Amino acid sequence: MTPKEFEIVLSDAEVQLSRIKHLYEQWFQGIERIEPQIPRKQFDRALHELRKVKPRNTALRFRFQTLIQRYTTLQTYWRRIGRQIEEGTYRRDLLRARRRREAARAQWQQEDGRRSSNPLELDPNADVNMDQLIADASDRMDELLNAPEPSSKVATLDLDQPDATPPDGPAPRAQPAVAPEPEHAPARFGKPKSRRAAPKRERSNPAITPSRRAAPPIAARSKGPGEARMRQIYDSYIEAKRNNNERTDKIDYETVAKSLKKMVPKLDRKHKGKRVDFTVVVKDGKVGIKPVVKK
Repeated sequence: MTPKEFEIVLSDAEVQLSRIKHLYEQWFQGIERIEPQIPRKQFDRALHELRKVKPRNTALRFRFQTLIQRYTTLQTYWRRIGRQIEEGTYRRDLLRARRRREAARAQWQQEDGRRSSNPLELDPNADVNMDQLIADASDRMDELLNAPEPSSKVATLDLDQPDATPPDGPAPRAQPAVAPEPEHAPARFGKPKSRRAAPKRERSNPAITPSRRAAPPIAARSKGPGEARMRQIYDSYIEAKRNNNERTDKIDYETVAKSLKKMVPKLDRKHKGKRVDFTVVVKDGKVGIKPVVKK
């Protein structure tokens, strides 16, 4: 091999080493899926051919020795990084796993917060049916409202009787007549008197026992906001919509009040003994109504 041919092969080997270095960097960054073994074997073959020739030119020998030293250093570096990748301790893999964990944790926290405190969205532009959103909350309420109420026919009839209550108060209870015992009669031990209340036939008399009124429906006992407070919530909601540059022409008071009233029984059953109220909030750039439970 002439010095000219040796210089050409040496130049090609230097270019191949630079290309192999870039391929390994791409493998370390995750761009390449596998290690570039084929280009490296081609470089080893070219380096083996150069080692057979010993040129007399000092410059060519210096370039060849520099190429070998550079290749040896890169081999040590590639071997160390490859071992870290196999063991799972490489910095790139650790950072990627950390990012995935943080993203999963943030998504879980966002979903958990959305489930715990999700405001009522009343956006007229969105294709959402308000009745379907609160169907789960109102199914049980509709069943209770449609259930038959306890009958109070007996109490009503007793109240309508004109002679049910005497003007001077309740009539005294009649004492049973006791037959006189003959003289020198043997002692008799009767049954002990019962301490029970009046007989059932006397309970129908309103003078003794007041009539029981029918239980009011659950909707009347709910602790939701009144009509004035509902109107105030609606006005605050419309004002917040206008300040947020959202449409308000398709929102009326009856729809909003109906939707909020259907949510009150479910919240009342969940938080017994507490008052249910609503407040207007802005979340994710949209105006909504959020339930608030007060003591």
